[in-house]
Amino acid sequence: METIYTIDGSKLNKPEIDILHFIDSWLPTFTRWSVLELGEKCNLFASEATASVDMLVLHGLLDNAGTDSLMGRMVSVSDASIQWMRENNETINSLHVMNDCDLFTLDETATA
Repeated sequence: METIYTIDGSKLNKPEIDILHFIDSWLPTFTRWSVLELGEKCNLFASEATASVDMLVLHGLLDNAGTDSLMGRMVSVSDASIQWMRENNETINSLHVMNDCDLFTLDETATA
C-alpha cells in the first residue's frame, strides 16, 4: 500500500516528494532535468521515475521540456512551481527526512 501526502492541495507519494526535494536543492542553479537523471539521483527505477514525473506534470509542478538527444525526456520547473516549492519547502523537507529510513539507525527507526 502506498502512502499519499497532501501538500497545499497536491497529493504526492514518496518518489514524487524525493524528486521535489532533489530539484529544490538545486534551484535556482538548474531548472531543467532529464527524467532518467532524476530517477538515478533519487534511487528510483526508470519506470518509477517516469510515473512520478508524469504525476508532477499533472499537478503542474513540472513541465515537459522536450527530448534531448543524449539525455532523453526532459522536464523543467516554471517560476510558479519554484514559488510553490519555496512556500512548501519545510513540509517537503520534513516528509523527505521522515520517509528516508536510511538516515536513521534501527533503534532510532523503532523509536520513531
